Amino acid sequence: MTLHILHIINRLSGDGPTRSLLAMVKYSKCLGLAQEHRILALQEAASPLARLLAKQVGITFLLNPSMEQVQAELSWADIVQVYFWNCPEIYEFLRGDWPPIRLLIWSQILGAQAPQIITQDIIAVSDFLVATNSLTFDLMVFEFDQIKLQSRPKIGLVPGVADFDRLSNFQTQLHSTFNVGYIGTVNFAKMHPDYVSMSAAIQISDIRFIVCGGGIEAELKQQAATLGVTEKFNFRGYVENIRSILSILDVFGYPLCPETYATSEISLQEAMYAGIPPVVFPYGGVKSLVQHQETGLVVENEREYQQAIEYLYYNPQERLKLGYNAQQYIRQHFDGENSTRKMHQIYEQMMRSPKRLHPWPDHLPSETSAEGFVKSLGNAGSQFASSLQPESFEEAIQGDQLIAGSSMLLAQGEGGIVHYRNKNPQDGFLRFWTGLVFCHKQQFSKALTEFEAAITFGCDYRQVNWFIEKVLHQIDQKGKS
Repeated sequence: MTLHILHIINRLSGDGPTRSLLAMVKYSKCLGLAQEHRILALQEAASPLARLLAKQVGITFLLNPSMEQVQAELSWADIVQVYFWNCPEIYEFLRGDWPPIRLLIWSQILGAQAPQIITQDIIAVSDFLVATNSLTFDLMVFEFDQIKLQSRPKIGLVPGVADFDRLSNFQTQLHSTFNVGYIGTVNFAKMHPDYVSMSAAIQISDIRFIVCGGGIEAELKQQAATLGVTEKFNFRGYVENIRSILSILDVFGYPLCPETYATSEISLQEAMYAGIPPVVFPYGGVKSLVQHQETGLVVENEREYQQAIEYLYYNPQERLKLGYNAQQYIRQHFDGENSTRKMHQIYEQMMRSPKRLHPWPDHLPSETSAEGFVKSLGNAGSQFASSLQPESFEEAIQGDQLIAGSSMLLAQGEGGIVHYRNKNPQDGFLRFWTGLVFCHKQQFSKALTEFEAAITFGCDYRQVNWFIEKVLHQIDQKGKS
C-alpha cells in the first residue's frame, strides 16, 4: 500500500524546514519506499529555488490553498505532517475545523525560548510529536506532566535532514587567507548581536569573514566600517552553491544569539560534513551537535570565541583533527537515509490507528488574534496576559513595561509581536504591543503611529494613553536638548 503524506509548511523557502522536507522525499524515492507526497504551503510567496527543487524531486505543491483545496487534500492524505514553529499561519491551520486526520507534528524548534515554544495545546492536539533535537523532550517534561494521559501523543526523534549529495566528492580549494565562514540567516534573531565586533577583535592579520545569507548585511557592513575593518568582511548574501564557500573555509564560525531556537541546523551539519571545525556558543540545540574539543570548540563568551579562532589558526593539526572528527560524527548520526527510514516507521505506526478529529483545546470562535498570540506562548506569556486582562491598571502597566523590553526574538523575530501584528494589523493589542517595542527602541514616531492604531482598533485607551504621554514627553525632551 502506498502511503499518502501531506506536508503542511508555512512557506516554500530555501531554509532548513523546506530543505528537510525535499531531502526526505528524495531519500524516500531512493530507498524505494511506498510513499506519495504533496505539499500545502500556507503562504503565496515561494522561493523560485524551492519551486525548482520541488519539481526536481517530483512533488506536487499548492501555495496559499483555498478552504476547498485544503479539505480535499486532507481527505486524500493518510498522514498529515505539520512542520511546526510558532507563526500565525501554522496556528490558524491547527485551529481549523478539519475532517478526521492522522496528525504528525514535526517540531522545527527547540522550544526553550519565547515565542518559539511548544505548548500543552500543541502536545495535546497531535497524534505523534517528532522532535528534531533530543533536548526538546528534556524541556517538555513539565508540559507532558500537565497533559492527561489519554491526550499524550506518541513521541519520536528525527533530526532535520540535509541533502549531502550536493557535497558529494567535496574537496577543499587553495586560498591565501584564513577564512572563517558563517552560512545562515543574517539577523540578530539568529546570529550573535556582537558578531562583527567580536570577530573584528580576533588578532589574525590575514583573517577574512565570509558571511552568506540574507538579512541585515547593510547594518553589519556599517558596523565593520565604523570599526575600520571593512576589508576583513565579505558579505555575499544568499548563496545556493555552498560547496564553493565551504571549499575555501578554515573554520565555521557559527555564534548564534542566546535566544536561538536552533535544533539540528542544516548549515552546521553541512560544514561539519565537509570537515570544517565549528566554533559555537552553547545556545539552543547547537550544544548537542558540537562536542567541545572533540568535533569543534564550544565557547561561553566573546573573549573565548576570539581565543578559539586564534587557537585554531595557530594549531593547524588540531584544526584538521576536529574537522575530521566532525565529519565522521555527522556522517554517522545525520545520515539522510536513516532518518527517512525512521520517519517511515513512524508513518507505519500511525497507520495502525484510525483517523480522528483534532479539535483545538479550549478554542473559542470569538478569540482575538492577540489572545491567540498569548496562547502560543504558553507559560512564557504571562506579561501579555497581564496586559490583555489585568486585575488592575498597575498590573497592566507592569506587564506592558516587560513587553517593551522583550528580546529581539520575541519582539521582531519569526512568531514574535511584529510578525503577528503584520498578519493581523486590525488587532488593537497587537498594535499596542508593537508600539511598546518601538518605544523601547526609541523609535517614537513609529510608536505613536502604533498607539493611535491601537486605540482605533479597540485597545484599552487608558493603558495606551499612559504610554503616549511618556512618548510625547521623550520627544519634547529630545527637542529641547
